[in-house]
Amino acid sequence: MWWLVNAERLQRERQAIDELSADWFQQPEWSIDNKTRLLLKFAICLPRGVFQLQLIYHQTFPASPPSVRPQSGDERLSSHQYGGEDLCLEIRNDNWHPEFTGADLITSAKRLLEQEAPDEQGVSTPAPSADDLPESIRLRNKYCRFYLDPISRIILSQDLLDQSNFCCVAGDQNGANYMIYLTSVGDAPSEILTFSTPQLKKSLNELTGVAIGTDFTTDEIKKIQTFSELEEKIGPTVGCELLQSRALLIRSKSKDFVFFYHIQNDEKLYKFETVLAPFETSRSGLQVSELTERRVGIVGLGSVGSKVALSLARSGIRKFTLVDSDILHIGNLERYDGDWRDVGQHKVDIAEHRLKLIHRSCEAEVFRSAIGAQVSSQEAANINNALSKCDVIVDATSNADVFNQLAMLSIQSSISLIWGAVFAGGIGGEIARARVNKDPSPFDIRKALFSAYQNSDEAPPIATGRGYDGSVDQQEIMVATDADVSIIAANMANMVVDTVNNTEPTAFDAHAYLLGFKRQWLFSGVFDTHPINADAPIRGTLSLPDPEQVDSKFVLSLLKKKTDDDEN
Repeated sequence: MWWLVNAERLQRERQAIDELSADWFQQPEWSIDNKTRLLLKFAICLPRGVFQLQLIYHQTFPASPPSVRPQSGDERLSSHQYGGEDLCLEIRNDNWHPEFTGADLITSAKRLLEQEAPDEQGVSTPAPSADDLPESIRLRNKYCRFYLDPISRIILSQDLLDQSNFCCVAGDQNGANYMIYLTSVGDAPSEILTFSTPQLKKSLNELTGVAIGTDFTTDEIKKIQTFSELEEKIGPTVGCELLQSRALLIRSKSKDFVFFYHIQNDEKLYKFETVLAPFETSRSGLQVSELTERRVGIVGLGSVGSKVALSLARSGIRKFTLVDSDILHIGNLERYDGDWRDVGQHKVDIAEHRLKLIHRSCEAEVFRSAIGAQVSSQEAANINNALSKCDVIVDATSNADVFNQLAMLSIQSSISLIWGAVFAGGIGGEIARARVNKDPSPFDIRKALFSAYQNSDEAPPIATGRGYDGSVDQQEIMVATDADVSIIAANMANMVVDTVNNTEPTAFDAHAYLLGFKRQWLFSGVFDTHPINADAPIRGTLSLPDPEQVDSKFVLSLLKKKTDDDEN
């Protein structure tokens, strides 16, 4: 309590307040509130009224300013007031200096109330605002919000859209806010609207409504409280009656937008606070147009693979082939990119849903299976065929058997392969890639990694079981934090983007990297990085066989037999 230990400052505060003019500053009364804060109750007497206020010295004083607020907690005295509490004065938290005193704030409160005091007709003039309160702060207490993206805003500004129907999705997903998003407007192509994704309709409620253009000001529209007031001011609205629930989007003459929702047989209109999305360009710095047509195959959608997938979608990748047979369990939530709503579902289905929520044009070919699993030969062939059409394959399984099959597939299909894993105990991890025509084969690079492991007297902290992400046959679940996993996943995602963009010069000079997070094993400490290069020939595109080496007679006989069978 500063007023107990800082007697000099307390004396200075009391003296400054004692020197205030008794003509307008009256009834000062010092006390301590139930939070042991120093409190001064007082009255400011002006020609048109007496204002009962209190000055509250917080425990952080003099590092932060006291509060000036009405003695009755819910009284509204000024347009410059936070809710029913503190007055927003010239001296605020953002420009406070310990040289100011409580007396300075009381004087500032007097100037504010003098300027805003009602005149003889009862009309008050708001004081000029020096407030640059961010929009995000202003919206803190607005539960119902209508989020208007830039494209929808442009479309709605057109006069031709008066009395046009629209669709939106609505819902309270986190308990903090009830949100509205537009999914269609009039005849505008739905694919150009930001929120026109089917995934949102699966997660939220769909509502229909009508957009109305008016010549009223935004303030006039916001004052409308009931359905009767709406009809009286605007007139009968197409497709909107008291007997039905309906959303209403009213446009002012300044082309601001106010969203109302009307519930069947309820006179009250529920108003939503409009949140305007800024006109923004890409923040990633990537040429997204070059990524949208690339397809990335990800095998293993566990803690690493799920993060890689979502990071790539945010970077601009729109086409995915996902392979994983595992189900999300409660224990996976410590590291998996999902939440309690996803428990019990297949990880590939969760990943697909989240990808489509990131961008409406994301598409995923999903296989609830595993490389090397006991499935039919046809199913295994379907998976291999799908992966062979990808531009890059990502192995996020930490499984040697899976790596062997994907490495061979990448060689046979001339596809770049990227893989990575977190080491046991979260001491670090490895990432590596084998690009076509630029790097040695995946097997050669893995051999170089194992050679690096042998430089230590300790056994390498890598998985030894057949399963991955804690699945069957793995002796123990690999222990690591979500942060450890995220570092590896982020670097793998960057490596994928670098590869599909064919970046030159590449950001990754080595074929593989050992990344240290702790002082253990080969690592001297955090951020200790060991680049690994394989001393082996560059892998090339698999060329067609020499015609002279093909048994053409045998091949022709097979083709002829197939043709005969089809005809019969």
